[in-house]
Amino acid sequence: MKNQIITGFNNIVKSRSIGIYLMAFVIPFLSDMLGICIAVIIVEQLIRNPKIDKNHFLAQLSFKNPGIWLLLFYLMHVVGLWQTENMGFANLDLGMKATLGILPVFYLFYKAKIDWNYFIHCFIIGALISFFINLILSLYSYILGDRFIYLFTNENLSHFMHRGYWAVYLSIAYFFLLKILKSGVEEKYLKKYIIASVLIALAIVLSGSKVGMIFVFVLTLWGSSILMKTFDRKKTIKTISILVLSVFLVLQLFVPRIFDRVSDSFKTVLQPIENYDVNNPSSTAARIMVWDSSIDLIKERFWLGFGTGDVKDQLIQKNYDNGYIAVADKKLNSHNQFFNSHIALGVLGSLFLLLTLLTSFIKKAEDPFWSWRCGIILMLFFALLPESMLETQAGIIPYAFLLSILPSFKAVDYTSKL
Repeated sequence: MKNQIITGFNNIVKSRSIGIYLMAFVIPFLSDMLGICIAVIIVEQLIRNPKIDKNHFLAQLSFKNPGIWLLLFYLMHVVGLWQTENMGFANLDLGMKATLGILPVFYLFYKAKIDWNYFIHCFIIGALISFFINLILSLYSYILGDRFIYLFTNENLSHFMHRGYWAVYLSIAYFFLLKILKSGVEEKYLKKYIIASVLIALAIVLSGSKVGMIFVFVLTLWGSSILMKTFDRKKTIKTISILVLSVFLVLQLFVPRIFDRVSDSFKTVLQPIENYDVNNPSSTAARIMVWDSSIDLIKERFWLGFGTGDVKDQLIQKNYDNGYIAVADKKLNSHNQFFNSHIALGVLGSLFLLLTLLTSFIKKAEDPFWSWRCGIILMLFFALLPESMLETQAGIIPYAFLLSILPSFKAVDYTSKL
């Protein structure tokens, strides 16, 4: 195993894609390092192989390329300056989202070479290490005197980024692990992959992210059906049932609030918005309120939006107008990226964002990783519905990176297995 790790590391160094594998490792782990990873990717390419591949460039100039739509989505933010009053926020927004324009252009000129096996394992290792370090940090706080079991759950467990974003990236790692198990694993590695899968699933649940729990539920059902086809059906059902039941009982015993969040959310959704406590709303109620205000704003300026820099000011004012006091005081964004983009940029903004995602599903003539890409893009798409993930670097850079590189990279194979 040690020799395989050393060999894998040496191959990564020789691959001329160190920045890409570093990015895969960092995405589920350290959001503050994402900008550095982008710099490493660009500098490494320009130093090692600065020559532009003209054939690749011409092939990428197609409406089927998600990078084209992502670039247009960013350029809409530039166009949106013409009707913006709050230029300070607009300039800040343009700078923060610059990666949405830089990476699509970069990968128009340069074709990334990726060993997919290395890439997904870097991502998985980053997810596992992030879980362990977050646990250690929570344990440290616990030992210092805050004898509080909830230090190991919800936002208290996610020390490096918003728990919703962390749960999305952990879900991608969980998807990778299940796909690996589906493709077949050597007997000596099987238990390790199963343990890793259980740990990642546990981390997602402990994060308390509702979208994360939905992802882990759907992925577990999907993974269980696959494992039953691959391994002994009765033994698989028994093992999965014991694991799920054990995790559920332990969490229900020690941290019942995790599951209370889900049940409370369903209760809130079923209530009319007039019954919500506008002064102290739950997280679900706050989302529904801000969605209601967002829809009102979209109706007011459906075609052109309010401008790149005015979305935040307009939403705060609309929340006050609607009587959603606590939501307005907290200055919450739309908590739906399509709403947020539509308010700012109008119909073309949300349309280009949607096309960026939809064109990622197009299958090419030779596309061995299409099913992998579809799984990733589906999770990225659904994650945009309850969160405005493209309003912070922890969401912007991973989205720009994955949406730019996944449909266009060249697959290389340094070894068959790590």
